[in-house]
Amino acid sequence: MKHSHKNLYPKGFRKRYFSLAAILALNSALLAQSQNVALNEKSNLVASQDLKLSIAHRQEFVENADFKEEFDAREIAQSNARNIYDFLNTHSLLKITTNYGNPYTANIDLRGFGQNGHKNLAIIVDGMRLDNIDSAPVSLSSIPLDSIEKIEIFKGKGTTKYGNGATSGILKITTKRTKGGALNVGYASYDTLNSQFFAREVRDTLNIGVYGQYQHNEGSRKITQGSEEKDGSYNKNGGITAFYQASDSTLLKSNLNYSKYAIKYANPLTKAQFEKDPTLAPLPSAWGGDTFTHQKRWDLLYSLGFTNFSDSGIITDVNFGGNRSESEYINFNNQYDGKGFFGDFNSSYRNNSYLAEIGGTLKKDERLQNTGAKAQVDSMLLYLNGEKYFGDSTINAGISTQRVISKTNESQSDNLWGGELGIHHNLTPQTALFASYSRSFVVPNVDYFFDWQGNLNPLMDTATFDTYQIGSKTIFGIHELSGNLFYINGKDEAYYEAITFQNKSLGKTRRIGGEANFTTHFSSQVYSRLSYAYVDSTIRSGAYQGNTIPGVSKHTLSASLNYLPIAQLNLGISYKYGSKMYDYNDFDNRLTKSPNYQSLNLNASYTLKSFEIYAYVQNLTDHKNAIVVSGGYYPYEFERVFGGGIKYTW
Repeated sequence: MKHSHKNLYPKGFRKRYFSLAAILALNSALLAQSQNVALNEKSNLVASQDLKLSIAHRQEFVENADFKEEFDAREIAQSNARNIYDFLNTHSLLKITTNYGNPYTANIDLRGFGQNGHKNLAIIVDGMRLDNIDSAPVSLSSIPLDSIEKIEIFKGKGTTKYGNGATSGILKITTKRTKGGALNVGYASYDTLNSQFFAREVRDTLNIGVYGQYQHNEGSRKITQGSEEKDGSYNKNGGITAFYQASDSTLLKSNLNYSKYAIKYANPLTKAQFEKDPTLAPLPSAWGGDTFTHQKRWDLLYSLGFTNFSDSGIITDVNFGGNRSESEYINFNNQYDGKGFFGDFNSSYRNNSYLAEIGGTLKKDERLQNTGAKAQVDSMLLYLNGEKYFGDSTINAGISTQRVISKTNESQSDNLWGGELGIHHNLTPQTALFASYSRSFVVPNVDYFFDWQGNLNPLMDTATFDTYQIGSKTIFGIHELSGNLFYINGKDEAYYEAITFQNKSLGKTRRIGGEANFTTHFSSQVYSRLSYAYVDSTIRSGAYQGNTIPGVSKHTLSASLNYLPIAQLNLGISYKYGSKMYDYNDFDNRLTKSPNYQSLNLNASYTLKSFEIYAYVQNLTDHKNAIVVSGGYYPYEFERVFGGGIKYTW
């Protein structure tokens, strides 16, 4: 049967060295003018048990203040980024790769996990874990960038509390809790429309916020030869969060988020096609039929909970909720439904001498294929965490136990023990040293038990990881320098084998590397950041022993600088580089590597009272970026993009 696919509407170096040199040259010039300016240190949040303040500034125990990157609302606003993926890619060490061309979900990789990157990074938004039941990355495009107060990237710790999938780290997003809002409408190349809004009302006992976003793209790649049809897409999402002060000691809270997208994924190009023109239509499929995939998907996440502040100082947090999803690959007659439920609790107490907390999580995820096949994963996590303060030193420790039950036509269970131990020592008021060890797990999701045709796979084992890391941070003058070294041993790490269309185990793996961040606060008008990461990811057993894990860049470099010559005008430049990596399915390390990733970006904005006009250029050097899968090139961010818009804030 032939299918009609209309455009999707919601009714439907040289260049590398030039890019880096431009930033460093401007950085040096400003440094020479600003040596006498003191560092504008960020103020620490003041702990408070006043419920009215807690609604606006929610406090949470931070497991890892040492190994992290952090970005506040001012840095986010000055970036003039289009969305959260755009910001993270250009300003952090996270490797953001579009999911075969899907601009609304992306694989987020930290510390060299390749195609499994997003499965090893826990994503927390306002205290709630965002976690799809399947292998699809969480859609962060549903969070308007203007609504974000702070972004934190914790590395290699916090696994005791967050459990499954927090091996490489935790991406923690905190939205604004103060009264106000923003309306933002932008337009860019290839008929790209991005509109978003958020608003929050704050009363004595009620704090409620709503947000929404609509994005549309006519596409930049042709998807069939002899036709002008392109890989168009749209995304609609919205949500609401509410806090209500029920009594002097109890805070009620709720959250609801809905997102829907539709997209056409064009088939990959040959290397010759990609190098000639990435917008070319793919060659006809060897199996016949369409040369693209037309997918529609919607997700719903919801939660209810309460926080209790006792007179003794104990804070107890309880949440429960779930998620629903439906995905349909229209031209392959493949559809599945998924649903999940969770409940969690946490009780903590802190004084000047120590901190102690206990908590746990219950989860149940299941997926039903249109073939009638069903997979289910149940898990239970319990943990204890603590910190002890000794003058200039802090010791933290935690232990967790997790039970996992996987079910298809058969059933298997795993009983797991994890934990972490760390120390932080202040050598001087300006310099600190820290070290940690943690054991973490990645539980098989429901996708692990299906092949691409919806048939059941053998049951998979839970992957285990041991992470060792040391680091330091120092402040000198107007500069801040931090760095760390890490070593990660893995066992039973899963991978997708393209030949058999099944998920299998890599056996033993090892990752070794380091990260460094250098920031300079010249003044309130000038801010710069330079970051570098190195990782060597190696398979240590089995048929691929000694080979590099594919889909991993050994070198990642990120640099950015913002300059406000006058209070109303903001000028910015950023650059991101990722070295070449092996084809996503090249576990033999025999195929041609993908091109290195490069993107040089410029932005400018002018504020007049409540209005802001902005403009940007992305990928200024027109570098051709792509991921390579089984020898096929999937272009992304391969074109120079011009855009701009207007924002109204109240």
